[in-house]
Amino acid sequence: MQLIIMSSNKETIVKGIKFLGAALPLMFLGPFVLTIGFKALKDDNYLWISAGIILLFAAIILAFTGVKTILNGFFDSEK
Repeated sequence: MQLIIMSSNKETIVKGIKFLGAALPLMFLGPFVLTIGFKALKDDNYLWISAGIILLFAAIILAFTGVKTILNGFFDSEK
């Protein structure tokens, strides 16, 4: 029985972790700003809701990019 050893690209994995590290604060900040925006709707102030939605989309994009980068670091074979 032969053991197959898979190597991983450490730089790519660290890059993915940095993406996830950037997404983590946005995952908490986005809903917080969005809640402030819903309370500011009484004064017809749409700036907070816009900022909250942008932060939420940025968190989602960074999280998916981070997970994709980490998986590429583990499973991509470099030739």
